Order: sequence, then C-alpha cells, then structure tokens
Amino acid sequence: MRQTIALLVTAALAFPVPALAADTSAEVGPGASGSPFASEAECFRDTPDYASWLNSVPAVVNGQDLPKDRLKQAVPERAFDFARAAFDCRVVSYESDGHTVSGYVVQLKRPPASGKRPLLVYNRGGNGSFGRIESLQVFRDLMPMAKAGYTVVASQYRGSAGGKNARIGVDEFGGKDVGDVMRLIDLSLTLPGVDAANVFMLGASRGGMMNYLVARQRSDITAMATIAAPTDLGAGLKWRPEMERVYSALIPDYASDKQAALSSRSALLWVEQLPEDLPVLALHGEADDRVSVSDSRAIAERLKELGRPHKLVVYPGDNHGLQQNRMAARQEILDWFSQHSK
Repeated sequence: MRQTIALLVTAALAFPVPALAADTSAEVGPGASGSPFASEAECFRDTPDYASWLNSVPAVVNGQDLPKDRLKQAVPERAFDFARAAFDCRVVSYESDGHTVSGYVVQLKRPPASGKRPLLVYNRGGNGSFGRIESLQVFRDLMPMAKAGYTVVASQYRGSAGGKNARIGVDEFGGKDVGDVMRLIDLSLTLPGVDAANVFMLGASRGGMMNYLVARQRSDITAMATIAAPTDLGAGLKWRPEMERVYSALIPDYASDKQAALSSRSALLWVEQLPEDLPVLALHGEADDRVSVSDSRAIAERLKELGRPHKLVVYPGDNHGLQQNRMAARQEILDWFSQHSK
C-alpha cells in the first residue's frame, strides 16, 4: 500500500494528472475542425478546477486505497494547473468494424520545433472493462510520452465500456479488437502535424500482445516496445491456469479449438512473420507473477536466431508493472525510439 502511494507521489511530481471527461460525453461532432474522429471532448472539461478534479478521483485505484490527503501530496494544485496549460488532451470516439470505440489523443500544446511529431500508439493491458485507461493512467503512461514530444494515441478497445450494447461490441482479447488499433492508427496518421514516417508502438501486458498482432499486419511501424508481454499463451496458461476464465469468456470459439485460439495470439509461434527490419524492445520484471518473464526471454532468443533487431531488458526482483524501475524503463523506451527514428 505505502509503496503504491509512494510511486504515485514520485511520479506525480514529475508529470501532472488530469481528470478525464466521460467517454460518452464528447460533444464535438464528426468532421469538426477537420477531426478524423466521430467525436471529441477536452479531457479537463468536466473538472475545470482543482477541487472538482480531487472529487472526481476514486478513493480506490487498482484495488488500492487512495486517501484524499495522499492524493493532494501526489498532485498539488500547481501540477494540475500545469497539466491544463501544457497538454492538449482529448477523449475521442471512432468507428471500427461497425462498433463505436473510445480512446485518447494527448500531445503538448506547444508546436514542435520540427513542425511534426512522431506518432506513439499506446496499447493498454487488461480485458473488457478491466484495465480501462482512466485519469491516473493517462497521467502515468500517456502524458510522459507526450511530454517527450510524441502525439500519443490509445484505444480502449471494443467492449471496454461493458454492457451488451452491440455498438460497443465485445472484447475478443486479440481477435477482431486488433482492428480497433489498426483503425486508430490510420485515423491518427491524418492528424495535422503527425509524422507518418515515424510510428511507434508501446504495449503493456495484453497490450504487448496487441503490439505483435498489429505489427504482423503493418509495414509502417518504425519500432515498438513491450512491457511484460505474453508471447506464448499456451505455456502461459499452464503457468497461470486462472487465465482460462478470461480466454473462455472472451475468445470466440475457444471451447471448440483452444489450441488454435491461443496459437494465433502467441507471437513466439509466428515471430518470423513480423517485418524483418522492425526493432523490438522487450522489458520484463523478473518477479512478474502475471506473465512469466520466460515469455520475453523466449521471444528475444527467437529474434536473435532470426537476426532481427531487438533488445531484452529484465529487471531483477521487479513486478508486472515494473514499479521499482518505472522511470528507468521509460528512459529505455524513449532511447529505443530515438535510436530508431527515421
């Protein structure tokens, strides 16, 4: 508990966190101001001042209590004001395969010196509504990358809002929802000031799996980074049997052909199908109890055998979220992307 709060405090002093407008409350209609998205809403719209933002943050974050006094220490009023002034943060929705999918676009308001910003696609972890990107995650994972000069986009994936609305769709954990990321990339490449020659992907946990599934279908990804990515779901299921509940609930036809369902989502089994020149950075905590570090080690070994550009970084004693090495991991990612920029 104390460690979690301490990490929030440490990070918040470096980057402020906004409260976000609800996904369903976007007011800007299709085509407004040349937007490629169906709708947009400014992230701070529903929390125009510090007091309203404090009241909007839940008392429990990822199963951990977050008392208001600790929250004030983590995000002082000056940090909130900085976030409002510095970032163009938008909640967006877009159409994908007949479904309405929500997501985020975050970038600095200050124009880039070069006139263009590289595009960074963030793929979140979790499944369904679990792991949805909320305000603290936008602060922790998206804003730091935007501060580094990227236009950052992130999809919630279909089915993330819960319910049975056909327009929302159902998460297939690496099935048709991969198309939601593909669609977001295509739309984002039409945003003003985006450098289409530099498109990067960052995926955490399930998002790392999404990285591989997307890269398998595209030739325009400049480089990618994964954090604790599952690369062999069959082996992972033996290591963590409780994931069977997720797979059986979300993956279509899982019961009828389990092996095919898992194999199609396991990059280790088809890594040679990735673009030959795609640089892959794999980060993993050695003490990860959700995705075995052997997944990252195995795919790094396979990439080595194929002579593909890659780098493996294992953090001894660290967990699934790299909580002990968050800042170091972020720098590894930024250095990797900078090294491979075109």
